[in-house]
Amino acid sequence: MKILLVLLQALLLLSGAGTVEELDESELERFEHLASNPVCINLVSANRLQSCGLFSAYQAASILNYISENGDILSATELGTVPGFTPDLAAALKKYVSFESYSSGPHRRSLRQNVRVRSVNGKHAGKYSLEYGERVEFHLSAKDAVSASLAVSGKRPWKVVAGDFNARLGQGLLAWSGFSLSGVPSPGSVRKNASGFSPTGSFSPSHRGVAADYCGRTWKAGAALDSEGALLAFGGWQGRTATAGINCISRQGLTGVSADASVNVGHLCIFGEACVFGSPAALAGAIWEPAYKTGFSVLARYYSPGYSSPFAGAVRSGSKVRDEAGFSAGFCRKWLSATADMSLHPEKLSLRKSNYQQFKSIVDASPEFSFGRTVFSPSLRWVEKMQLSPASDGVAVLWRHDLRTDLKVSRNGLQACLRLNAVQTGEHRPGELAYLEIGYRTPSDSARLQLSAFLRGTACSTDGWASRVYSYERDIPGFFNVPAWYGKRHGLSFVAGLSYRRSRTLHRINLYASLKDFKVQYQLQIHHNSGRTFSIRMPREPLTSMVAPEKSS
Repeated sequence: MKILLVLLQALLLLSGAGTVEELDESELERFEHLASNPVCINLVSANRLQSCGLFSAYQAASILNYISENGDILSATELGTVPGFTPDLAAALKKYVSFESYSSGPHRRSLRQNVRVRSVNGKHAGKYSLEYGERVEFHLSAKDAVSASLAVSGKRPWKVVAGDFNARLGQGLLAWSGFSLSGVPSPGSVRKNASGFSPTGSFSPSHRGVAADYCGRTWKAGAALDSEGALLAFGGWQGRTATAGINCISRQGLTGVSADASVNVGHLCIFGEACVFGSPAALAGAIWEPAYKTGFSVLARYYSPGYSSPFAGAVRSGSKVRDEAGFSAGFCRKWLSATADMSLHPEKLSLRKSNYQQFKSIVDASPEFSFGRTVFSPSLRWVEKMQLSPASDGVAVLWRHDLRTDLKVSRNGLQACLRLNAVQTGEHRPGELAYLEIGYRTPSDSARLQLSAFLRGTACSTDGWASRVYSYERDIPGFFNVPAWYGKRHGLSFVAGLSYRRSRTLHRINLYASLKDFKVQYQLQIHHNSGRTFSIRMPREPLTSMVAPEKSS
């Protein structure tokens, strides 16, 4: 996928994930959509800044305040000087935002359309999206069922959503739709950026109904009613250095209420949320970034055994946001990062259930060296996970050791990557995976004719599912491929793309071939003088499909 080939590092930084294996298809599609339709931060309302999911409430308010006092933000370098941002964060955001200004001339609203169709083993899926400036957004998805979402925004910062929608409130204790990391892979992953109610093109939406919200400079509010009778509402205040909000859900005679807040003092951000939904739950954390590419984070949480929000998705919720007490800490310095997380499940402990206590640590080192035009990018990722379970003779301790090394080399479009991954669980012998990938991509994104081609050979040897190894594989747009390798297996895959741009037309052919799969996709994009964009993506049905077991958290 283009989003993975070109924008991977920026995506990982903004999502908080440590590796692409920790993401899912919906999150990748969301960032791919933002890359194709950047947010014009100088022209949009506060509502749009927050609902896009790229900024926290403090960052959105900081952008608006900076613009009102200093004028439009004209570059990523200038964005990096705005309170709440750092140079590396601004560099990652420039892939998803634009810096058009009213002072640079008149701006017309553009009509953008995208069609994506795919077929796998006789099962068909399709997506259609349409956007008209910042005023109208429409999504239509069809897979096992049909879902549709329409959002209309007014000149004032209000928005109405009909059909399927996301609800992302506070830090996720009460409601968080869509993707949520299952752990704490990086220091920045401890905090969530609430976006309120927003339309969605997901195949499996969380809510279906009607939602509306209003977001001014200092306050925001919204309410929604879904088809299952759940009523959701939020209201909040946002100042220059602090935010505060109240969130509420009423469903099947039960009501849950939460309060969230954040305070920013210099390079320090303190945030938290407390909630009652049958029983209490709370979390609090802090992120401190004293210097460029340097940061520290801590997070403490408690979800009581009786807590029962049906839409919760708080950070580090291995227990589905119930029966958990835990603490996380992490730091990063340039190319080195480390996190540690410990959790205890009181109800499991009292009932003598397995995995009542867990500990997980992650160390990631990814330096980069340049020798002329040749770039070397070695990386090492070491993950240790421990689980405690009751046993007849006391306590059973289960360890999982995971060590992965990569070496990437690139020069003038030529690329090569070697991976070695070893995993050991309990008394099983270590499982190993290795792959070698070589390829080429046209160095210039503005070239009229662009070519990309990658060949990968993979081999693994494990005792079985317990020693499985996850490894992301390139695929054509619309297919997210992270198979679980186990047993004694080998694989060979080839991915290629050829595009030709002429005048206002872009033609692209994508190809994926492996020992068991074959896919072909054709894309057409037409840009009109009126600002309209039309895109078609249609793959050929593959001969066979290798489906891996679902990844567990």
